[in-house]
Amino acid sequence: MNFVEVRRRHIVWAILQNPTEILIQRTQRVDKGGYFEEETREVGPFVVRIYQTTRHAPVTVDTLGGAKQLDRGWGLLADENADIQAGANVKDEFNVEGIGRFQVVAVYPQVVQGVVVGYQADLEKVG
Repeated sequence: MNFVEVRRRHIVWAILQNPTEILIQRTQRVDKGGYFEEETREVGPFVVRIYQTTRHAPVTVDTLGGAKQLDRGWGLLADENADIQAGANVKDEFNVEGIGRFQVVAVYPQVVQGVVVGYQADLEKVG
């Protein structure tokens, strides 16, 4: 067994300690030749691990449509088969029953010997 396979098994084991199934609602801005159009679709489901990274208090942000609460103290661990994205032209969001709604803020591939073995992501709990 090589190190890539060992690391993949470690990630799966860590996910299975507290697994959560998520179905992502992806909103993507697609260039239509002079303008952008938003397209929404579902991606998944994926079995991931959701965890708290810090104990920061939620922050209230005022927007044109009103105020919303953001909690940036959350993270996600997924295996190498997960399709999770974040960026200027894509927004991944999902619900976790009993916890709330999350938006993926950043995605970090976990790479061993040049091979992606999993993903970690920063999450923002939106309320």
